[in-house]
Amino acid sequence: MASTLLSFAKLLGIACAVGAVLLLALYFYLQHALAQQHKRKLARVAKKKKQDDAGVSNNSAPDGVAASSEERRRKQVVQSPTRPSPSHTPLQPLDRGRETIKREADLKRDALYIFRRLQASTDAEERSKLCSEASAMYDSLEKRMGSGMASLTSGRIVFCNALMECGGLDVLRECKDSEDSNAAALVERVVPIIFST
Repeated sequence: MASTLLSFAKLLGIACAVGAVLLLALYFYLQHALAQQHKRKLARVAKKKKQDDAGVSNNSAPDGVAASSEERRRKQVVQSPTRPSPSHTPLQPLDRGRETIKREADLKRDALYIFRRLQASTDAEERSKLCSEASAMYDSLEKRMGSGMASLTSGRIVFCNALMECGGLDVLRECKDSEDSNAAALVERVVPIIFST
């Protein structure tokens, strides 16, 4: 029994050695084939560059024979300027313009004026009036900032930032607790904007 195991081990060892030699030969063959392919590619590129430098027309085939569609396509690809991929293109800052910045500053100033008075007020009737005024200002943002979605969203953010600057959510909660419908209307407008940004 031991002799059969020993002969089996020898056969297995020989088969592994032959397999290793074959894999090594395959490795060297593939390395050689890859080197040859690389040389051919470099030769094609050099030939193409030489033709371009010599001023050979890329649109006409030699001896007046029409070029195949594949050759024309290759020439078009070679001739097309290389464009940087979108992932490597640096983003340019968006130029919003002086007028847009001025409108946002005016909106912030007007909103802060209302919200600071709301913050300082203790009278429920005055707070209701100020909430109504703020709601009307929010509703007029499209006229004030422009009808584009980017301008409108920017205006809403400026409006809500002014509210937050004045501790507006606490004040609005107090107004809403007093069951003021104007405060509730203002809360319905600003809370989705505040919590989405």
